[in-house]
Amino acid sequence: MGQAQPTQMGQSPETQQKNTKSTQHQQSNQSHEIQESNSENAQQIIQNTNQNQNQQEELQNIDEEEIQNDKDIENIWLTRIFEIFTNTQQIYGKQVDFIPQDQQLTVDILIEQVYYQFLTSSQFTEQEKLEFLIKSLISLSDFEDQDGLVKLAEGKIKKDKYLKILNHIQDQLLTCTLYPDAFEWQNIDEDPNIFDDIKNYRAEIVFNSLIYSNNLVKAQKALKSLFDYLETSASEDDSFKFIELMLKRELRSYKRLSFDNIQLQIHSLTLLQNLAQYQKLMDNLLLNSWAFGKYDQISTGNHFQQRTLLGLLLTLSTFPTDGHQWKNYFSDDKEQMKDQMCSLRTKIFKIIEDLCVLFETIYNSSEKLRLKLFELFQKIIKLNLNLEKQLNVQLQKLSSSPGLVFNFLFILTYLFNQFINSQAKIQEFLKKIDLNVLSYCQKHPFFSSLYQNVDLLAPELTPFIEPEEYITVIDPITTLFLLTQRMTHVVATSLEQFYISTILQELKELPPEAIYAQAYSKILKQKVSYDLQILHPKSIQYNMQFLSFANQLALSLIDQNLNPIYPYGQLPSIFLIDTQIFFSIYSFNDEVINHSLELQKCLEFAAISMNKKLIANPHLRIRSISLFQIIDEKKGSILSREVRQTWNQSTQVNILFYSKNLQTYLIDGILQSFVDTEKVAEENQFFQKLHIRFKFCLVMRYLFQEHKDHYRKCLIDGYNDKQEKYLHFSNHFLSDLIYLTEECFQSIKNIKKIFEEQVQFFLGHQYHKFLKEFIIKSQYFYEYLRTLEVVTSVQPSIFLIDEIREKLANYLNYILDKINGKQSNECQVQILQEKNIDRLFILEYLMKIYMNLSQNLQFLCDVVKDERCFSVDLFKQTQNQLQKIINCENKQRSLQDLINQLEEENYKQKVINENPDEIPEEFVDPLCFSLMRDPVKLPHSNVIVDRLTIKKHLLNQSIDPFDRTPLKLEMVIEQKELKIKIEQYLEKNLEKQKNKQKFIQEQK
Repeated sequence: MGQAQPTQMGQSPETQQKNTKSTQHQQSNQSHEIQESNSENAQQIIQNTNQNQNQQEELQNIDEEEIQNDKDIENIWLTRIFEIFTNTQQIYGKQVDFIPQDQQLTVDILIEQVYYQFLTSSQFTEQEKLEFLIKSLISLSDFEDQDGLVKLAEGKIKKDKYLKILNHIQDQLLTCTLYPDAFEWQNIDEDPNIFDDIKNYRAEIVFNSLIYSNNLVKAQKALKSLFDYLETSASEDDSFKFIELMLKRELRSYKRLSFDNIQLQIHSLTLLQNLAQYQKLMDNLLLNSWAFGKYDQISTGNHFQQRTLLGLLLTLSTFPTDGHQWKNYFSDDKEQMKDQMCSLRTKIFKIIEDLCVLFETIYNSSEKLRLKLFELFQKIIKLNLNLEKQLNVQLQKLSSSPGLVFNFLFILTYLFNQFINSQAKIQEFLKKIDLNVLSYCQKHPFFSSLYQNVDLLAPELTPFIEPEEYITVIDPITTLFLLTQRMTHVVATSLEQFYISTILQELKELPPEAIYAQAYSKILKQKVSYDLQILHPKSIQYNMQFLSFANQLALSLIDQNLNPIYPYGQLPSIFLIDTQIFFSIYSFNDEVINHSLELQKCLEFAAISMNKKLIANPHLRIRSISLFQIIDEKKGSILSREVRQTWNQSTQVNILFYSKNLQTYLIDGILQSFVDTEKVAEENQFFQKLHIRFKFCLVMRYLFQEHKDHYRKCLIDGYNDKQEKYLHFSNHFLSDLIYLTEECFQSIKNIKKIFEEQVQFFLGHQYHKFLKEFIIKSQYFYEYLRTLEVVTSVQPSIFLIDEIREKLANYLNYILDKINGKQSNECQVQILQEKNIDRLFILEYLMKIYMNLSQNLQFLCDVVKDERCFSVDLFKQTQNQLQKIINCENKQRSLQDLINQLEEENYKQKVINENPDEIPEEFVDPLCFSLMRDPVKLPHSNVIVDRLTIKKHLLNQSIDPFDRTPLKLEMVIEQKELKIKIEQYLEKNLEKQKNKQKFIQEQK
């Protein structure tokens, strides 16, 4: 019906004319009544307390035995329901002349003679008329049909009669609300699309009586009947307009959001869940209503949050970013915080989980509604993309609150995870993802606004293949995946800014003694405010499952040789970043290991993503290490000896690393990312670089200590196949170790100076600053030292490469001398002993490293050549100090063998150095001024240098040091004849020195 019209069937023209004249005479009185009602805001529903006692007695005295036919049943039923009495011509407690006297009531009489007269009568106010219609609707709705009959207390009537009167009343109610001039009521034109336009007080009466009724049970039945009518019988425009008037008033009911009482939210959800059962109604409401959003009016996420029921329902959040109320949610007591968090979490997720069910109902109802639902999701995501702009606070403020978008992500992951809640389902639905849509989502008309500025994984690896025709129709799985993936990135970016970079970072930086301070209590409250939603078990489960699916999708597009399969390179790289962010959060809170299967799949792609071949962006490659924070750095790096000796990882963690993919790719990926860190770190970010590499060291040490049998082969094979990469790794590793060593010694020097100049009571800020810096630097130093020991025990050749071997030998000697030599007093500070700085522990690991490398004679030669720090006596002194610690006979024997070898090499070196002036000039390296061992000629400058010298030079610069022309190691020219001469010279001098020593011994 284009417009709801009152029913006037059966009236003669004379009757209609008479009614019209009567109405005209009463119009002024009626207008006066309407104005009075309007002044009272139509909130008062007239209570009919003066019921006619005779009417009640008449109803009570009906003898059921007198009821003999259908007409009797119909008459008694209608009399009881509508309180219309033909013998006294009364309706609604008043005597009127339009009630047919002494006739049996029938549905037809009511429709044709009574209702229109009643609605146009001047004896009743508009409120009384509306109340009568609503009361009648509620009474009529309290029946059920069975086999085409409606069962009544009086008997049964045919269903078609029941529906006829029911639909008529609903039709009249709709007409009174939308088109009151049809009954010669004052027309009040309220625009359903304007939020502040609430002139239609009749709609207010209907809303308060049916939707906001105190008698929810009866009102719900009437509301269902009304929705049935709107869905099946009313015109589309009338249905939409009526529902919008109701939804607007529901939205305006929200004055202030509070966790004290969520009954209003529950009420709104119930209303939306009822509407979701009606496909025609939802078809109009999803993209243009006060329930889900009027998107021709909404331009920002903030507007969506304030002007839609969905936005208000999603707003329930304790995120500190969403307002200052979080301060009042939690007390200072930790135990009470847990109880308070549990209570609030229950309330919030009661609403959010009901919203999940609501959208699941819409999703499963029909393909048409599903597409509109996707469009709704797309619009909400688009409104909140500004949350990713971390450097533009003003744009972020235009978005919805971070708590709202987190709740919205919960809904999306809930919907998608029904397809992937087991590994078997994941494998099934991986095949159903439309890879073509993934490849051109940046150009797809539906996704382009969401993915336009998103970086691709590695576009140069699998260049985009232009399709002959862009397919705009997409399957629901791919659509839901891309929508969820985009929203995941918005949330992840927000959490990185507001949670990781602030709350978690502050907690990490707080000293242990600060846990009793007020500042700690404030930070803890903020963290709990976030954790209430972030660490909800279902939220973690849904996010882990989704990220696992995204990572497995990427894995499915790589063959066994790590060659990308189209469209691998076209995948948005955001899933990799999101995985890293969420894993950082879950690892910090010890939650991630509870989802070991999803964790393992994400770790596998993280290991592969460190490969330079697959990810061009080095920033992305090195960030993958954050997934491996399951190896607890606190347990692995604490300074006390008891904890340092063994790993304390759970069986769940250990099992993860039995993965074939991890065993194949992880070590190589770690070494590549370790090298990559040098490229991405700026000069002023040296400690940031060290912090990242510290994590790589931690993982490597864990793998070679706990899973040596599984990962040793990968390290050895990798060294044999990719020596250049391993050379860069060992060079950067050693440079870091040297830097950390110097920094630690400088910090000790600064601490000692302040400690000696001031009494402990007056130690100031500068002292604590130096001490804090030293603790951090020493942790890094410890980890590097232990990692060096582990790696050299597995594959010593990595650190015996010619270019760095001497450098390593010199700095091991330097550390040993600084800690245990003549200058060791500089490291003796009382406060360091209190901080568990274990000097013997360092000495023990230094000796282990020496022993791991002692099979290489050239290394031993480099050790003893160090005139600045080397001393055999220092090694013997260290051996004596470690006797109690090294209680293994084999290790003691190995240490003694090392010292014996060093003594022998030291003796040889003395022979070589005894007559340095006699070395012919042609044997001397012009860069280092030392005796050459392997002379080579540079092709352009024709200068002869030692091969090792030019190797070291080329590590940093690929040019000839003499004429600065381009130079590579393969270009140098071997000098065989000169090399033979040098060897002969060395043998001759060695023999001469031996004879001399022999003569001296004989003389003694």
